[in-house]
Amino acid sequence: MKDYVNWAILAPGRIANSMAAAMNGIKAEGKKINLYAVASRNQQRAKDFAAQWNFQKAYGSYEELFSDPDVDAIYVANPHAFHHESVIAALNAGKHVLCEKPAGCSRNQLDDMIKLAKEKDLFFMEAMWTAFNPCIAEIRREIAAGTIGQIKNIDSFFNNRNPYDPNDRNYAPELAGGALLDLGIYNIYFAMMIADFSPLVDHSSTVRMLKGVDAWNSVNLTFENGIITSFQSAMDLPHPEKSHPAVIYGSKGYITVENFFMAQKAQVYTYKNIWGGESELVKEIDQPFAVNGYEYELAHATECILSGKKESNIHSFKKSQDLCDTMDMLRKDWGMKYPWEK
Repeated sequence: MKDYVNWAILAPGRIANSMAAAMNGIKAEGKKINLYAVASRNQQRAKDFAAQWNFQKAYGSYEELFSDPDVDAIYVANPHAFHHESVIAALNAGKHVLCEKPAGCSRNQLDDMIKLAKEKDLFFMEAMWTAFNPCIAEIRREIAAGTIGQIKNIDSFFNNRNPYDPNDRNYAPELAGGALLDLGIYNIYFAMMIADFSPLVDHSSTVRMLKGVDAWNSVNLTFENGIITSFQSAMDLPHPEKSHPAVIYGSKGYITVENFFMAQKAQVYTYKNIWGGESELVKEIDQPFAVNGYEYELAHATECILSGKKESNIHSFKKSQDLCDTMDMLRKDWGMKYPWEK
């Protein structure tokens, strides 16, 4: 039995470059990863990517990648509107799959993937890098230690300004565009982690639609354990703080998080008086990435595959399903359906 995984990347775009950098970085640390193949719909693009990132083979079609018997696992990196098709094809070809978030554009799509992975006895995981973030793990330890008391609220903002462009996939309903699946998914999962994956019991939201997709949304979610999260995600409006901030409020203090979706720094404060008007910085959390943040989910998936696990114990099928259910629920509220759902 091999003691390494022959990894392949499907669709060498922006996200794929980040994953390739992580693959190279942790391979250099002696991890059990072999950069084996890359596949694009364009042969030259595949060759250029393979040469840049030290992959052994470059394919000009996805079908060639699927048919290569030496490919063990595939990182699916194309836009999420194509994840269902690509993951199903990879699983049917007998390959383990790590699929960029969101794995499915709906619960139905996600369940198709999970069902087939189980039938084929293959590892499958949504690549939710936030689940493996060391800084967030340290934040959760501070919360568990009671430093800021009982958690009450979680606020977060993931607002970018990308002016409307009819050729941008983010504004295309047929490509599952919109802020929710691209950005808001991180707000939701971050809150799920801080709320210890308590079930949802209530929600409210408002949305501003543009050309059939959510350009901006504001959402409140209430978890069964009483924690409430309020968040915004937007494609066409920036936030005054460029760091995509989040604040976790407790009964004794609060935690501020910079770039919560890819957190590397956080500050822990406790209240100095009963009114909360003054606070004291009691801890600074500084957890820089070993490479770029993608390495943690990659290392986890590799270890799962080598140990014969078919499902992650960290980002499980149920967590992916709960996340997808929440996004489906919000889209239903907004009357936002993708063309193939009508």
